[in-house]
Amino acid sequence: FKWTNYLKGYQRRWFVLSHGLLSYYRTQAEMAHTCRGTINLSMVHIDTEDSCNIVLSNGGRTYHLKASSEVERQRWVTALELAKTRAIRIRSNQSDDSGDEEEEAECASPSDKSEGHGTLKYLSGKLDDLSAFNDLIAKHGAALQRSLSELENLKLPAESGEKIKAVNERATLFRITSNAMINACRDFLDLAEAHSRKWQRALQHECEQRIRLEETIEQLAKQHNNLERACRGAPSLSANPAADASRGGSVQSGKTDPSDEDEETEYFDAMEDVH
Repeated sequence: FKWTNYLKGYQRRWFVLSHGLLSYYRTQAEMAHTCRGTINLSMVHIDTEDSCNIVLSNGGRTYHLKASSEVERQRWVTALELAKTRAIRIRSNQSDDSGDEEEEAECASPSDKSEGHGTLKYLSGKLDDLSAFNDLIAKHGAALQRSLSELENLKLPAESGEKIKAVNERATLFRITSNAMINACRDFLDLAEAHSRKWQRALQHECEQRIRLEETIEQLAKQHNNLERACRGAPSLSANPAADASRGGSVQSGKTDPSDEDEETEYFDAMEDVH
């Protein structure tokens, strides 16, 4: 439910939480054409008034929401805080991500770029989720511990005091275990972020190596084509001198050598007149 005004009070609305934005509609059927408002969670302060109410403050505007039960309210508060953490991280890393995309666009083909960038983006999103849940566990665990401590300090009957003390001890054990898990998650986050940067550098290096290899193969292919054309052109060049030589021989054969001409010429001796 959303608070509208003093006359109508809380009215049922359909809320959609997506990409760091909380949009609301009168009904689910209005999602296709009419949005009544959108709240940017990256700049919102989330607070709770009682067991069912949620207050969202965004600059000069305040939104009062009401859940049907305390369990539903807690579910919405957790989802809103997680979405807020994601939105803040995306906004703070937007410039760095755009630079990485430009570098990947220069060194990768479209298919490799989409596959590699999609994998890294998916892993980065999961790391952001883990970090957000880590912060939420620490926040809610500290709040639970404070509430139990305040409850233990109240003046209650002896029997109730013993039960509260036992609950507090169990909560303390849970807090110790949660802190250990939080520290392990934080170590995993640091390690995963470091390896993520290494993967990005390795991917960029592989893309650069692939580009150089493709350029080398292209140059070798051009050289191979040039050699093939040169080899095909070599026989035609050597045939021309042979033709010229044959033509020259035929011309020379048409000329008669003086000695041959003398041999074929018949000479007759002059006959003496007999008187």
